[in-house]
Amino acid sequence: MRYSKLFGKTLKGTAPKGAETISHQYLVKGGFIDQLAAGIYSFLPLGWQVHQKIENIIREEMNGIGGQELLLPTLQPKSLWQESQRWDSMDPPLFVLKDQHQKEYALGSTHEEVMTDLARKFIKSYKDLPLYLYQIQNKFRNEIRATSGLLRVREFMMKDLYSFHTDKKDLDEYYQKVIKAYKKIFNRCGFIIKVVEASSGTIGGDVSHEFMMLCQTGEDRIVFCPKCDFATSKEELKKCPKCQSLLKNGRVIENGHVFKLGTKYSKTMKVYFTDRKGNKKLIWMGCYGI
Repeated sequence: MRYSKLFGKTLKGTAPKGAETISHQYLVKGGFIDQLAAGIYSFLPLGWQVHQKIENIIREEMNGIGGQELLLPTLQPKSLWQESQRWDSMDPPLFVLKDQHQKEYALGSTHEEVMTDLARKFIKSYKDLPLYLYQIQNKFRNEIRATSGLLRVREFMMKDLYSFHTDKKDLDEYYQKVIKAYKKIFNRCGFIIKVVEASSGTIGGDVSHEFMMLCQTGEDRIVFCPKCDFATSKEELKKCPKCQSLLKNGRVIENGHVFKLGTKYSKTMKVYFTDRKGNKKLIWMGCYGI
């Protein structure tokens, strides 16, 4: 197609109103995105082509570690979130709506509850495990401060992978496989990524790691070693505990977050499998987002 026929044109002159970060300015002026409201954007043909290329990279790497792609509903009943005890604790808060019968629903900001409900319907025996399911889907988060273009939005596309295991050992092994796959994804996209141990927040679990991209417009800060892979959010550290090199400070953007959920959701939502000896046991879970 000729560029003259392409929908969405480049903009000349000063940056659009409200476009404070360089990335936001370039995306709007380059004809990649268009803003509808605060934190809500349309992807124009150029932007959508880039989006699809990134999706394909993610799919290749997720399929490479045994992931099966599906698509879950965006609209989620309140009852599921009450089962997991997260209805009133999400931050940012959920977008909530009611149907004609006054029954409450949430627009999905994440899908642990829906995926766990799916698992308890289909996983019965140790023979059904391990299982790795993922989707690429729009998410909705009621951000109080939607800023910086696509960096902090109210609607966005996310890849979320969920893994189900018979025990902690199997979860630990797969967790490391996902970390390696994520590093491949970000490397293929040309991102400089630092893996940092992080808080599990409202998602839960005992262990989590963030994949932070060095970027001048990032709102978070880390310290990292220029000579090895060490990185941490503890800015008071001066020397690398691995190689003793002086640490550097950097602004970062979170590109991915992975969690060892353990049995958090299987306990509250009563998800069991039968082991080789016929014993009923809780399923172990992990979740992994980009």
